[in-house]
Amino acid sequence: MLISCFFNGESVDIRKYFVPLSTEIVKVRNMLNEMETFAKRLRQARVKEKISMEALSRLLNGSVSKQAISKYEAAKMMPSSTILIALADALRVDLDYFFRSFAFDVQEMKVSFRKKASVGTKDIEALKVNIQDEIERYLEIEEILGDEGDSFEGIPCEQVLLSYNDMVKYAQFVRNKWQLGSDPIANVQDMLEANGVKFITTEGPDGFDGVSGMINGKFPVIVLNSKIGTAERKRFTALHELGHLLFNDKFSEKLSAREIENMCNAFANEMLLPTSVIAKTLEGKNKISLNELIFLQETYGISIDAIMYKLFQKGIVTEKRYKSFRIRKNVEKETFGKVVDKERFLELQTKKVSRFKAMVYSALAQQLITASKAASLLKCSVTTVRDTVNVI
Repeated sequence: MLISCFFNGESVDIRKYFVPLSTEIVKVRNMLNEMETFAKRLRQARVKEKISMEALSRLLNGSVSKQAISKYEAAKMMPSSTILIALADALRVDLDYFFRSFAFDVQEMKVSFRKKASVGTKDIEALKVNIQDEIERYLEIEEILGDEGDSFEGIPCEQVLLSYNDMVKYAQFVRNKWQLGSDPIANVQDMLEANGVKFITTEGPDGFDGVSGMINGKFPVIVLNSKIGTAERKRFTALHELGHLLFNDKFSEKLSAREIENMCNAFANEMLLPTSVIAKTLEGKNKISLNELIFLQETYGISIDAIMYKLFQKGIVTEKRYKSFRIRKNVEKETFGKVVDKERFLELQTKKVSRFKAMVYSALAQQLITASKAASLLKCSVTTVRDTVNVI
């Protein structure tokens, strides 16, 4: 096809002028996209470290001014390669972090944070950056392997959820749908991942337990604070977040935030220890020994505190006896309290390689990624990766 115009009375094919022009437009567009990505990533890395532009400038010994950093974050200027390396070192990120495309925006993700009021704004913003980084690396290795994991099916819920009993009923429904029966859940992480939920841990501030939400409207994710102490608490928190994930848009608008939290606790409690088990083992007893509670804890991976609360809710333990238990635990912290709080459930997931780590080493074994890329994904040294491969 001839694209022509007349110039000095002659027909001239002008495609040769358009081609380089369109190439230059693409180059400019790519450069602008790269600047925008760098600007957002630089700000995220700084927020993750919880430092101001001025503090970052000081970390760089004044070689980069606060004004220059401001221009970088506004996508008005790009640093030299020397400064880029210095920024990566100061902010403790790999160079490729600055130019990694965004799989999703955590700010737009509908999430439910489980945290105490004492957790400050800076901590939450830094946590969001960490969560985005963890999820993006998870999605990246899935894309490399072409494996999105098991599909996720929501739980049909037509009613508005109002009460403790509503959540107990739906926990029983989930147990049946996921073919758990009334057996103990040996490994909560395995169960979640087998049903399409991406399970991630990250180091968060004290007072933060977990968060859940949907990525890009289709990938369910639960993130736990890796600093959570006992196996029983980790399991309970993960299932509490599952309650949010499945039913957050079903809670009555009349409920307070505290009431919703209590309902998700009820869901987690029933998922770990079905009412049918309580009915068979403890219902109708005048006295319940500590050893019986310990047996349930060791078998079902739920804390004695949570078991006692369930017994109180079901009317098996009177309000007076429940309050007496709480008071004794508080008064006798060094004796009775420590016995009650002791971790006893030996969950396999504490020794298990996570799906994410398994995928990284699988990609490495198939030569889909280098040892350096594996180290970047796992946030460890290349030496650690190679040592692990050699052991295997």
